[in-house]
Amino acid sequence: MNIRRGSWATARRGLVIALVLVVASGLLYPGGTVRDESTRGYSFTHNFLSDLGSTVAFNGQRNVVGAVLFGLSVLIMVLVFAGSIVVAVRLLSATPGARPLARLAAVASVLVCAGFLGVALTPADRAWSLHIAFSRLAFWSFPVTTALLAIATARDARFRPRATVGWVTLTIVLARLIAMARLGATADTEHGLVTQVMTQKVMAVSVLVVLWIESREAEVVSSRESLTRLDQPAG
Repeated sequence: MNIRRGSWATARRGLVIALVLVVASGLLYPGGTVRDESTRGYSFTHNFLSDLGSTVAFNGQRNVVGAVLFGLSVLIMVLVFAGSIVVAVRLLSATPGARPLARLAAVASVLVCAGFLGVALTPADRAWSLHIAFSRLAFWSFPVTTALLAIATARDARFRPRATVGWVTLTIVLARLIAMARLGATADTEHGLVTQVMTQKVMAVSVLVVLWIESREAEVVSSRESLTRLDQPAG
């Protein structure tokens, strides 16, 4: 089996596993939100994803197992993202016009991975300042990475337009999240909390969907390259 095709298939399996772990963590979350400690269970509209990583929930109950599952899901996502970037950069580097941008994207992706690893290792209830610092590092670096990949894929004629559209869409969603966090409604009000939580959920879903689409697009290019090499006469 082609190594790159195997890498993309593994990446998609990793996305599914990470999603299952997040759902399991949500089902185990005892309750409470940043504004209301009396709620029961995980609220899709009032709890941030990072709430799942707290070892003690907002209602005061322990959440060790759920926090571990959430941490594992983030670590898997980091591995999937890092592995996908490595293979994508190798693929894009075959095109001179895309090569420098792809390599810059690889550099930016290191910051993204470092940020999310920090998020996984610093529960909000135990290391709030570090948790926020790592979150900002990840989210501010992420749209830089996706924007560079968007331009790189646009310069590589082997990729279909939908590959570029996927990276552009994710860049816009991530930039919107950052803008809302900096300038939009805050979690100090009910409306602000719901707005920020749902924006985060949209971002998370967008990342999963776009990474899945991009893996399929890169797999198509890899398969085409493999067939081309097989068709070439030996010697």
